[in-house]
Amino acid sequence: MSRRKKAIWKRALCGVLCPVILGCVLGGCGGRGADRELDIADWQSWEIGTPLAWSADYYLSEQVRVPHLYRYDSVGDCIMALQFGYVDAIAVDSLYAYSMVAEYPELTILDESIGDDSLVAYVTNGRRDVLEQMNEYIAAFKESDTYADMVERANIYEFVPDTDIPQVEDGEVLRVAINTGGSGYPYTYYDFNTGEPQGVDIEFIKHFAAEYGYTIEWFDSSWDACSLAIANGDADVFVYAISLYYAGEVEAMGTCLHSDSYFDLDLVLVTQGETVN
Repeated sequence: MSRRKKAIWKRALCGVLCPVILGCVLGGCGGRGADRELDIADWQSWEIGTPLAWSADYYLSEQVRVPHLYRYDSVGDCIMALQFGYVDAIAVDSLYAYSMVAEYPELTILDESIGDDSLVAYVTNGRRDVLEQMNEYIAAFKESDTYADMVERANIYEFVPDTDIPQVEDGEVLRVAINTGGSGYPYTYYDFNTGEPQGVDIEFIKHFAAEYGYTIEWFDSSWDACSLAIANGDADVFVYAISLYYAGEVEAMGTCLHSDSYFDLDLVLVTQGETVN
């Protein structure tokens, strides 16, 4: 099984046997039908499924406030709901949408984006010096060919990591929290080919560390453990597809600081087949 498929399997299928959805399917409760023709100009009236607490969830529930939004525990649940006609489309970030379509070719990404999002890093309160360096670096990074190349490699069906990023061996240690065992492809994941963490988040923090002479010390654990490590100062930086939509609220609580946006992406709708005009 390829690394993409392993990542997709963990992220998209972990909840596919959700009892609630299976109960609906086995009980015969009807959806609206996968063959209904949809008008993209009227997408806000559609029945839309989204993974709970992802950026698309926040955007559609807090910013757009679409009337028919169904929040599922996992992408696997969203896909089942779409396949059985309980929703018209799945709202998700564009990078992950490519992964979904690569695994499920019957799905289609609509060309018109419904919104946008940005990724940020969490920085522990005691390292404002790192935050200042990072924000200074981000401004130049997003104007660079390096960033443009990363965007191009990310917006395809399988992310191909850059394995030639220089690494400082004897610099000041930068403790970086990540979660390669979670559902972060193609942002943060464990690459079985290289035996190392890879992804958009990983490449950004590697470039930053190389620029400022840091030696990275990885803290690879669960989301909760990484969040606790940042709050307690046991890690300096946490990167893991952290949405700007949520970061402001976390910083307002005093838990940690957040960087400027280091990666921009679209929010898109994924439908089943040719059902949109």
